[in-house]
Amino acid sequence: MSFQENNIIIGIDTSCYTTSIAAISLGKKVIFNKKIMLEVKNNSKGLRQSEAVFQHVKNLGELDKELKDILKNYNIKGICVSSKPRPIEGSYMPVFTVGLNFSKLLSSMISCEIYETTHQENHIEASLLTNNIKDKQRFLSVHMSGGTTEILLCRFNKEKNGYDIDIVGGTKDISFGQLIDRIGVEMGYDFPAGKYIDENAINCNEKIEQGLKTSVKDGYMNLSGLENQVKKIIVQKDKEYISKLLLDAVVRNMLKSIIYLTKAYNVNEVVFAGGVSASKYVSKELILKLKKYKTNAYFTKPEYSTDNAVGCAAIGVKKFENKSDEYK
Repeated sequence: MSFQENNIIIGIDTSCYTTSIAAISLGKKVIFNKKIMLEVKNNSKGLRQSEAVFQHVKNLGELDKELKDILKNYNIKGICVSSKPRPIEGSYMPVFTVGLNFSKLLSSMISCEIYETTHQENHIEASLLTNNIKDKQRFLSVHMSGGTTEILLCRFNKEKNGYDIDIVGGTKDISFGQLIDRIGVEMGYDFPAGKYIDENAINCNEKIEQGLKTSVKDGYMNLSGLENQVKKIIVQKDKEYISKLLLDAVVRNMLKSIIYLTKAYNVNEVVFAGGVSASKYVSKELILKLKKYKTNAYFTKPEYSTDNAVGCAAIGVKKFENKSDEYK
């Protein structure tokens, strides 16, 4: 193998619900992408951080075979890990310390560089891997997951070979993922409930007579009202209709927010990432509706949209290249 193919960067991300490890060659080829979902008990609506930390430690131990294969077949030039949720001061979650400390230990053992990034930047970078957007210098990035619903203005910063990120929209209370899971569990589905809700919505042929009331202002949304509205009618309609009604509200909330923000910041491209964006119903509707407003929406492949470490590895490649350039 060539130098570009034989030398790789490892990416590690330990988020609220997934243990992820990936590898990308210096030639930008994804070599490896492995993830283990954290276990959530039936009828539960989530995990405590302490429970998630314990499972991450266990899962990283189970990935030893994959790591041995990588060490045997490739030269690891660096490890890039999500050490916190966002690239801002004070951002912290215990789950990310598991990946950080594991990466420190691994880098010491194999004598390679360690780079730090954030879960937010990881998602943005992963979403750009398979989306050929026209202007990578300036765009909106939407992260819709179990813990987060944020709309970000991303501007490329040449000096740091990365993005300056500003939160310009999103939810002010619960996330879309929390909303969908809460309603899904209420209807009797296991957590996480997104895939069941999505299938129901796609299979529902009944036309929505009156959508749920939305609360959106200047790119920001309030979703707790939606949850209350659904709970009032959840026994009156079948599961397919309730699911369609719920995802229709997700689409209309996001549509209103993005229309406002594309005008406010003069952008016309939006990249979506996060577990909720893997919904076929949501992606189809938003692509069609945003096109009417001359805005291009890009949805990421599920393996890169849901929590993963491919973005971390991609960021690590950039950081390695930057450091190499310093010595030229």
